[in-house]
Amino acid sequence: MLRGIAILSVFILVLGVGGFSRNALVLSPAAYAEEGGGDKSADPNAPHPEFEYIQLDPLTLPVITTKGLTQQVSLKVQLEVEWGKKDEIEAFEPRLIDAYLQDLYGALGAGHGLMKDNVVDIVQVKQRLTSVTDKVLGPDHKVHEVLLQVLQQRPL
Repeated sequence: MLRGIAILSVFILVLGVGGFSRNALVLSPAAYAEEGGGDKSADPNAPHPEFEYIQLDPLTLPVITTKGLTQQVSLKVQLEVEWGKKDEIEAFEPRLIDAYLQDLYGALGAGHGLMKDNVVDIVQVKQRLTSVTDKVLGPDHKVHEVLLQVLQQRPL
């Protein structure tokens, strides 16, 4: 019994010292920055990427046909915009999401070539989303590409 308590005490002591030494060796953010590490500010003369990306909220749509509710389609859309135009396009995000939902809701239920053998045609969906984006933002918009990250179907 006494031997077990002694071993447990040594074990707790080793853990305590190890934890203390680990925390003692971790540098504070200020000390790390002084050493030249940490968050380095970007070079203002460095070239920026050509595009920025806007991640839209996921869209979930029911597919309602003459047979009733048949399946649910979920998709994640990302917009590829010109560098520096992200804030300008993000202001249109609610309108874009609403337009996407309205267009796809009717198109999926009525067919319109979006379903082939009960499977969503990704190419057609992407073309429709691109067309809707052009209508909402106008001809001079700065969206380069509409990207489909995820498209999931779930039969009900």
